[in-house]
Amino acid sequence: MPRTQQSCREGALFSMANVMLLIVLLLYCDGMNTETTSSPESDPVITTKKAVSKGQSQVIIEELTILTPQNIELLCNLTDLPNNPLYITGYWTKDGQEIQNSEETVNRNNEQYILKRTFRIETRDLGNYSCVFRENEAQVTFVLDVPVMKDKRDKPVVSYIGDSVVLECKLKHTPNTWNWYKANNTEKVFINVTANPLNYKILNNGTKTKLTVLNLTEEDSGKYICSAEFDIKPSVSYVQLKVMSYTEPLKPFIAIVVEVVVLVTLILLWEKCNKPQQNNSSESDVYSEQTRKLTHDESNGSENNTARQRKVER
Repeated sequence: MPRTQQSCREGALFSMANVMLLIVLLLYCDGMNTETTSSPESDPVITTKKAVSKGQSQVIIEELTILTPQNIELLCNLTDLPNNPLYITGYWTKDGQEIQNSEETVNRNNEQYILKRTFRIETRDLGNYSCVFRENEAQVTFVLDVPVMKDKRDKPVVSYIGDSVVLECKLKHTPNTWNWYKANNTEKVFINVTANPLNYKILNNGTKTKLTVLNLTEEDSGKYICSAEFDIKPSVSYVQLKVMSYTEPLKPFIAIVVEVVVLVTLILLWEKCNKPQQNNSSESDVYSEQTRKLTHDESNGSENNTARQRKVER
Protein backbone atom coordinates (compact mmCIF):
# COMPACT_ATOMS: atom_id res chain seq x y z
CA MET A 1 0.00 0.00 0.00
CA PRO A 2 2.75 2.56 0.76
CA ARG A 3 4.42 1.72 -2.61
CA THR A 4 1.19 2.45 -4.42
CA GLN A 5 0.83 5.83 -2.73
CA GLN A 6 4.44 6.68 -3.55
CA SER A 7 3.88 5.78 -7.21
CA CYS A 8 0.81 7.96 -7.37
CA ARG A 9 2.67 10.86 -5.83
CA GLU A 10 5.56 10.48 -8.30
CA GLY A 11 3.11 10.33 -11.22
CA ALA A 12 1.33 13.46 -10.01
CA LEU A 13 4.62 15.32 -9.59
CA PHE A 14 5.72 14.23 -13.07
CA SER A 15 2.43 15.45 -14.57
CA MET A 16 2.74 18.81 -12.81
CA ALA A 17 6.31 19.17 -14.08
CA ASN A 18 5.14 18.52 -17.65
CA VAL A 19 2.38 21.09 -17.29
CA MET A 20 4.84 23.70 -15.99
CA LEU A 21 7.25 22.95 -18.83
CA LEU A 22 4.43 23.36 -21.36
CA ILE A 23 3.44 26.71 -19.83
CA VAL A 24 7.05 27.93 -19.98
CA LEU A 25 7.31 26.92 -23.65
CA LEU A 26 4.07 28.74 -24.49
CA LEU A 27 5.26 31.89 -22.75
CA TYR A 28 8.60 31.73 -24.58
CA CYS A 29 6.90 31.31 -27.94
CA ASP A 30 4.56 34.19 -27.18
CA GLY A 31 7.53 36.41 -26.30
CA MET A 32 9.27 35.53 -29.57
CA ASN A 33 6.17 36.49 -31.57
CA THR A 34 5.97 39.85 -29.78
CA GLU A 35 9.54 40.76 -30.66
CA THR A 36 9.03 39.85 -34.32
CA THR A 37 5.97 42.04 -34.75
CA SER A 38 7.61 45.03 -33.11
CA SER A 39 10.84 44.91 -35.13
CA PRO A 40 9.44 46.75 -38.19
CA GLU A 41 8.68 49.72 -35.94
CA SER A 42 12.37 50.21 -35.08
CA ASP A 43 14.01 53.57 -35.70
CA PRO A 44 15.07 54.23 -39.32
CA VAL A 45 18.73 54.16 -40.26
CA ILE A 46 20.30 57.61 -40.34
CA THR A 47 23.19 58.29 -42.70
CA THR A 48 25.64 60.92 -41.47
CA LYS A 49 27.61 63.13 -43.87
CA LYS A 50 30.31 65.37 -42.40
CA ALA A 51 32.17 68.36 -43.83
CA VAL A 52 34.90 70.46 -42.20
CA SER A 53 35.28 74.18 -42.83
CA LYS A 54 38.41 76.09 -41.83
CA GLY A 55 38.80 79.84 -41.51
CA GLN A 56 36.53 82.67 -42.57
CA SER A 57 34.43 83.23 -45.73
CA GLN A 58 35.13 79.71 -46.96
CA VAL A 59 32.60 77.90 -49.16
CA ILE A 60 32.78 74.11 -49.49
CA ILE A 61 30.65 71.98 -51.80
CA GLU A 62 30.05 68.28 -51.13
CA GLU A 63 28.19 66.16 -53.71
CA LEU A 64 26.16 63.31 -52.20
CA THR A 65 24.60 60.54 -54.28
CA ILE A 66 21.09 59.57 -53.16
CA LEU A 67 19.61 56.33 -54.54
CA THR A 68 16.69 55.66 -52.17
CA PRO A 69 14.46 57.71 -49.83
CA GLN A 70 16.26 57.98 -46.50
CA ASN A 71 16.99 59.95 -43.37
CA ILE A 72 20.30 61.76 -43.60
CA GLU A 73 22.19 63.75 -40.99
CA LEU A 74 24.24 66.63 -42.33
CA LEU A 75 27.03 67.83 -40.06
CA CYS A 76 29.22 70.92 -40.42
CA ASN A 77 32.38 71.25 -38.34
CA LEU A 78 33.87 74.76 -38.22
CA THR A 79 37.47 75.06 -37.01
CA ASP A 80 40.32 77.59 -36.89
CA LEU A 81 38.00 80.48 -36.08
CA PRO A 82 39.86 83.64 -34.99
CA ASN A 83 39.37 84.75 -31.37
CA ASN A 84 37.48 81.49 -30.65
CA PRO A 85 34.24 83.00 -29.29
CA LEU A 86 32.24 80.98 -26.79
CA TYR A 87 29.40 80.55 -29.27
CA ILE A 88 28.31 81.51 -32.78
CA THR A 89 25.02 81.41 -34.68
CA GLY A 90 24.29 78.99 -37.48
CA TYR A 91 21.33 78.10 -39.67
CA TRP A 92 20.35 75.93 -42.68
CA THR A 93 19.17 76.79 -46.18
CA LYS A 94 17.69 74.73 -49.03
CA ASP A 95 18.31 75.94 -52.58
CA GLY A 96 19.28 79.36 -51.22
CA GLN A 97 16.18 79.80 -49.03
CA GLU A 98 16.57 79.77 -45.24
CA ILE A 99 14.77 76.86 -43.57
CA GLN A 100 12.30 78.02 -40.95
CA ASN A 101 13.25 77.43 -37.30
CA SER A 102 16.68 76.13 -38.31
CA GLU A 103 18.73 78.86 -36.60
CA GLU A 104 20.51 77.80 -33.44
CA THR A 105 23.36 78.79 -31.15
CA VAL A 106 26.47 76.65 -31.60
CA ASN A 107 28.70 76.45 -28.52
CA ARG A 108 32.45 76.03 -28.71
CA ASN A 109 33.61 72.47 -28.07
CA ASN A 110 37.35 71.73 -28.14
CA GLU A 111 38.01 74.69 -30.44
CA GLN A 112 35.28 73.43 -32.81
CA TYR A 113 31.76 74.51 -33.67
CA ILE A 114 29.46 71.70 -34.82
CA LEU A 115 26.14 72.37 -36.55
CA LYS A 116 24.07 69.32 -37.51
CA ARG A 117 20.54 68.53 -38.58
CA THR A 118 18.64 65.44 -39.76
CA PHE A 119 16.57 65.64 -42.93
CA ARG A 120 14.06 63.22 -44.43
CA ILE A 121 14.90 62.98 -48.13
CA GLU A 122 12.17 62.06 -50.61
CA THR A 123 11.98 62.91 -54.31
CA ARG A 124 10.80 66.48 -53.71
CA ASP A 125 13.48 67.00 -51.03
CA LEU A 126 16.49 66.60 -53.33
CA GLY A 127 18.50 69.77 -53.79
CA ASN A 128 21.23 71.92 -52.25
CA TYR A 129 21.41 72.06 -48.44
CA SER A 130 23.77 74.58 -46.86
CA CYS A 131 24.87 75.23 -43.29
CA VAL A 132 25.78 78.88 -42.78
CA PHE A 133 27.54 80.56 -39.87
CA ARG A 134 26.50 84.17 -39.56
CA GLU A 135 29.55 85.62 -37.81
CA ASN A 136 32.19 84.66 -40.38
CA GLU A 137 30.12 83.82 -43.51
CA ALA A 138 31.57 80.31 -43.66
CA GLN A 139 29.32 77.93 -45.60
CA VAL A 140 29.15 74.27 -46.54
CA THR A 141 26.77 73.13 -49.30
CA PHE A 142 25.65 69.53 -49.65
CA VAL A 143 24.35 68.71 -53.14
CA LEU A 144 21.85 65.85 -52.79
CA ASP A 145 20.93 64.28 -56.13
CA VAL A 146 20.72 61.01 -58.03
CA PRO A 147 23.83 59.92 -59.99
CA VAL A 148 24.47 62.19 -62.94
CA MET A 149 25.54 60.96 -66.39
CA LYS A 150 28.41 63.35 -67.07
CA ASP A 151 29.70 61.99 -70.39
CA LYS A 152 27.13 63.78 -72.55
CA ARG A 153 27.86 64.37 -76.23
CA ASP A 154 28.00 67.95 -77.46
CA LYS A 155 27.63 66.89 -81.11
CA PRO A 156 24.98 64.60 -82.59
CA VAL A 157 25.61 61.02 -83.69
CA VAL A 158 25.60 60.98 -87.51
CA SER A 159 24.51 57.97 -89.55
CA TYR A 160 23.01 57.24 -92.98
CA ILE A 161 19.74 55.95 -94.36
CA GLY A 162 19.52 52.16 -94.33
CA ASP A 163 22.34 51.71 -91.78
CA SER A 164 22.16 50.83 -88.07
CA VAL A 165 23.47 52.93 -85.18
CA VAL A 166 24.20 52.20 -81.49
CA LEU A 167 23.40 54.82 -78.82
CA GLU A 168 24.96 54.35 -75.38
CA CYS A 169 24.55 55.69 -71.83
CA LYS A 170 26.48 54.74 -68.69
CA LEU A 171 26.63 55.48 -64.96
CA LYS A 172 28.87 54.70 -62.01
CA HIS A 173 25.91 53.20 -60.10
CA THR A 174 23.71 50.32 -61.18
CA PRO A 175 20.04 51.38 -61.47
CA ASN A 176 17.00 49.19 -60.92
CA THR A 177 16.39 49.21 -64.68
CA TRP A 178 17.03 51.21 -67.85
CA ASN A 179 14.41 52.76 -70.15
CA TRP A 180 14.69 54.51 -73.51
CA TYR A 181 12.42 57.22 -74.94
CA LYS A 182 12.27 59.27 -78.13
CA ALA A 183 11.43 62.94 -77.82
CA ASN A 184 8.41 63.96 -79.89
CA ASN A 185 8.02 67.73 -79.70
CA THR A 186 7.27 68.36 -76.01
CA GLU A 187 6.47 64.71 -75.21
CA LYS A 188 8.60 61.61 -74.92
CA VAL A 189 7.52 58.27 -76.36
CA PHE A 190 8.55 55.02 -74.66
CA ILE A 191 10.54 52.72 -76.96
CA ASN A 192 8.96 49.28 -76.79
CA VAL A 193 11.35 46.71 -78.22
CA THR A 194 8.75 43.95 -78.09
CA ALA A 195 6.37 45.93 -80.28
CA ASN A 196 9.12 47.04 -82.70
CA PRO A 197 11.68 44.20 -82.93
CA LEU A 198 12.67 45.15 -86.46
CA ASN A 199 13.47 48.76 -85.53
CA TYR A 200 15.05 48.62 -82.06
CA LYS A 201 17.25 46.45 -79.86
CA ILE A 202 18.17 47.24 -76.24
CA LEU A 203 21.05 45.69 -74.30
CA ASN A 204 21.30 46.51 -70.58
CA ASN A 205 24.46 45.55 -68.73
CA GLY A 206 24.46 46.87 -65.18
CA THR A 207 25.87 50.39 -65.37
CA LYS A 208 25.55 50.58 -69.19
CA THR A 209 22.70 50.50 -71.69
CA LYS A 210 22.82 50.38 -75.48
CA LEU A 211 20.01 51.15 -77.91
CA THR A 212 20.44 49.89 -81.48
CA VAL A 213 18.29 51.61 -84.11
CA LEU A 214 17.92 49.41 -87.21
CA ASN A 215 17.11 50.25 -90.85
CA LEU A 216 17.48 53.99 -90.35
CA THR A 217 15.24 56.46 -92.09
CA GLU A 218 15.15 60.25 -91.94
CA GLU A 219 12.20 59.96 -89.50
CA ASP A 220 14.57 58.33 -86.97
CA SER A 221 16.44 61.62 -86.55
CA GLY A 222 15.85 63.35 -83.23
CA LYS A 223 16.58 63.23 -79.51
CA TYR A 224 16.77 59.86 -77.69
CA ILE A 225 16.47 59.87 -73.90
CA CYS A 226 18.01 57.18 -71.67
CA SER A 227 16.60 56.92 -68.15
CA ALA A 228 18.27 55.11 -65.25
CA GLU A 229 15.47 54.24 -62.84
CA PHE A 230 16.28 54.54 -59.11
CA ASP A 231 13.94 54.25 -56.13
CA ILE A 232 13.99 57.95 -55.38
CA LYS A 233 14.16 59.46 -58.88
CA PRO A 234 15.32 58.58 -62.41
CA SER A 235 18.58 59.93 -63.78
CA VAL A 236 18.25 60.95 -67.43
CA SER A 237 20.53 61.87 -70.31
CA TYR A 238 20.01 62.23 -74.05
CA VAL A 239 21.73 61.49 -77.36
CA GLN A 240 21.00 63.47 -80.53
CA LEU A 241 20.80 61.40 -83.74
CA LYS A 242 21.06 62.81 -87.27
CA VAL A 243 20.22 60.54 -90.21
CA MET A 244 21.41 61.65 -93.66
CA SER A 245 21.42 60.32 -97.21
CA TYR A 246 24.73 59.32 -98.79
CA THR A 247 24.59 62.36 -101.07
CA GLU A 248 24.41 64.70 -98.11
CA PRO A 249 28.21 64.89 -97.54
CA LEU A 250 28.72 65.66 -101.25
CA LYS A 251 26.49 68.72 -101.20
CA PRO A 252 29.26 71.16 -100.12
CA PHE A 253 31.55 69.93 -102.91
CA ILE A 254 28.73 70.13 -105.45
CA ALA A 255 28.02 73.69 -104.34
CA ILE A 256 31.70 74.59 -104.80
CA VAL A 257 31.76 73.04 -108.30
CA VAL A 258 28.61 74.95 -109.27
CA GLU A 259 30.13 78.21 -108.03
CA VAL A 260 33.32 77.60 -110.04
CA VAL A 261 31.33 76.81 -113.20
CA VAL A 262 29.23 79.96 -112.80
CA LEU A 263 32.33 82.07 -112.20
CA VAL A 264 34.14 80.69 -115.29
CA THR A 265 31.02 81.24 -117.41
CA LEU A 266 30.78 84.87 -116.28
CA ILE A 267 34.44 85.45 -117.12
CA LEU A 268 34.05 83.99 -120.61
CA LEU A 269 30.94 86.07 -121.26
CA TRP A 270 32.70 89.21 -120.10
CA GLU A 271 35.65 88.54 -122.43
CA LYS A 272 33.33 87.80 -125.34
CA CYS A 273 31.36 91.01 -124.83
CA ASN A 274 34.52 93.16 -124.62
CA LYS A 275 36.32 91.66 -127.68
CA PRO A 276 34.39 93.56 -130.50
CA GLN A 277 34.99 96.85 -128.73
CA GLN A 278 38.72 96.19 -128.72
CA ASN A 279 38.67 95.37 -132.48
CA ASN A 280 36.76 98.58 -133.26
CA SER A 281 39.16 100.63 -131.20
CA SER A 282 42.16 99.11 -133.00
CA GLU A 283 40.64 99.79 -136.43
CA SER A 284 39.92 103.39 -135.48
CA ASP A 285 43.50 103.75 -134.31
CA VAL A 286 44.79 102.48 -137.69
CA TYR A 287 42.45 104.84 -139.56
CA SER A 288 43.53 107.83 -137.50
CA GLU A 289 47.18 106.92 -138.03
CA GLN A 290 46.68 106.75 -141.80
CA THR A 291 44.84 110.06 -141.79
CA ARG A 292 47.63 111.66 -139.80
CA LYS A 293 50.21 110.40 -142.28
CA LEU A 294 48.22 111.69 -145.27
CA THR A 295 47.84 115.07 -143.65
CA HIS A 296 51.53 115.19 -142.93
CA ASP A 297 52.39 114.26 -146.51
CA GLU A 298 50.05 116.88 -147.91
CA SER A 299 51.55 119.53 -145.69
CA ASN A 300 55.04 118.51 -146.78
CA GLY A 301 53.96 118.63 -150.48
CA SER A 302 52.51 122.11 -150.15
CA GLU A 303 55.70 123.37 -148.49
CA ASN A 304 57.82 121.92 -151.28
CA ASN A 305 55.66 123.59 -153.94
CA THR A 306 55.96 126.93 -152.18
CA ALA A 307 59.73 126.63 -152.07
CA ARG A 308 59.91 125.82 -155.79
CA GLN A 309 57.75 128.81 -156.65
CA ARG A 310 60.08 131.08 -154.71
CA LYS A 311 63.07 129.75 -156.61
CA VAL A 312 61.38 130.32 -159.97
CA GLU A 313 60.50 133.90 -159.04
CA ARG A 314 64.10 134.60 -158.17
